[in-house]
Amino acid sequence: MRRFTTRQRLITMTALGATLLGGLTVLRLDAQTTDRRNPVRAAYMRAHFNQVLSMHDAVARGDLAEAKKQAAALATDGPNVPMPPGAEAFHGALTQAARDAANAATLADAAQATATMLGTCGQCHKANSVRATVPPGKDIVIGGLVGHMLLHQKGADDLLEGLVAPSETQWVEGVRIFASPKLEAEHVPGKIRKTMAHGETELAVLAGHAAQAHRTRDRTEIYGQVLTTCGTCHRGHSRFAGPDRR
Repeated sequence: MRRFTTRQRLITMTALGATLLGGLTVLRLDAQTTDRRNPVRAAYMRAHFNQVLSMHDAVARGDLAEAKKQAAALATDGPNVPMPPGAEAFHGALTQAARDAANAATLADAAQATATMLGTCGQCHKANSVRATVPPGKDIVIGGLVGHMLLHQKGADDLLEGLVAPSETQWVEGVRIFASPKLEAEHVPGKIRKTMAHGETELAVLAGHAAQAHRTRDRTEIYGQVLTTCGTCHRGHSRFAGPDRR
């Protein structure tokens, strides 16, 4: 199994994408320049995406209150560096998704708003002809329940990267992971065995839908359901379960 340090991977990806978006020099902050190397914007994008991942992970843990807190901060955050022409429309959509998450009444609502935000990031990258590549992570093999949960996290992160990059390869890899065989019951503690089996069945069904999804709209809807399934399962047996890359 490959375990990726996904926060580093995705922030690197976002930073690489940001440096390719035209419109800013390091010293002048001039929106009219054609310089396509942009470390200032890259730094902004890293910080912004850190916030998005914090919201995303809170939803995956089933922590609605924390997800809403992170979303509220995102809803009031605006770019402090010049952005490319046309970026305003995408920023408006991102802000609206953050507001929707901040006002979410249920975990499912917050998950869908989070997925919409991630899909909008990918649409912005695509519109600006950004295609970032990410260095591979290390191979780590861990068995049992912990290893299987890390595999789930990688599957979710592959789908996430598929939306944000956007990357067809990573989306397909995420589908493959969730369509893979379930963990044998004897490796699961009895008190969570039923919940685990239900969640794995749901994720396998969603993987089937994800394999047939090609439009961003459809993929964001499915990813929202994946996040909801993860968060519902995690909050059902432990407030410490799920990703926390802070």
